[in-house]
Amino acid sequence: MRIEILGCSGSVLSGFDTMSILVDGKILLDAGSVMSTIGVDRATGIRTVLLTHPHIDHIKELPFLVDALYTHKAKGIRIIGSPQTIDALKAHIFNGLIWPDIAELDASSDFISLEHVPGGVFEIEGMEVKAFPTNHTGGAYGYVITENARSVLFSGDTGYHPGLFELVGELGSNLAACFIEASFPSRMEDLARITQHLTPSLVAKGLDGVAAPGTRVILYHIKPAYLDEVIAELPRGFEYVRGGEVFVV
Repeated sequence: MRIEILGCSGSVLSGFDTMSILVDGKILLDAGSVMSTIGVDRATGIRTVLLTHPHIDHIKELPFLVDALYTHKAKGIRIIGSPQTIDALKAHIFNGLIWPDIAELDASSDFISLEHVPGGVFEIEGMEVKAFPTNHTGGAYGYVITENARSVLFSGDTGYHPGLFELVGELGSNLAACFIEASFPSRMEDLARITQHLTPSLVAKGLDGVAAPGTRVILYHIKPAYLDEVIAELPRGFEYVRGGEVFVV
């Protein structure tokens, strides 16, 4: 599994791109910065978009991706998210006012579909995918993607939630990597809790005694203004990304 961090920041700032992670060139996890980072040629290879939730830093380039795919006559594109996420896209983005209505573009019904996350484990591009609810805006999800018994967890945006860390424990040694958000430094824990985000100390608390020794813990969605502070607080063995990294697991 090839994981390419197109963007991973919790806000827009020069030199920082918002959430988009590309898996094997075909599965896009969130669409905050896809078109501005990889361009049209590579973007047209994307066949599935998994959305964690509809906040702007996670969807802001989705309309431009849809435009590129439509122009290049792509077929069978799937945009998958919770019912709340899909409803938000239809009502507030692809509504014929902010951006063209996808239903009008898809007159032949073979270009693109907006789909609710299936229950349980489902298959995409030969990989197993499982969505799990997170403690963020209504309908927010994280995802576990598994190939050849090796799993990678993407927390999406989330506040402190025991269920997230229990899932890490359940995956055990099969969990190759855990990408987990840490938007704010630990001194801002009150704000993190109010806005339903995490800090390095909250991540460390949740993973203490839970993550298997071989699991890589990689923090993302760091607010650019606090990047240096968050990095300085990383527990031993924790990693972080700021965009452009590639992982093969």
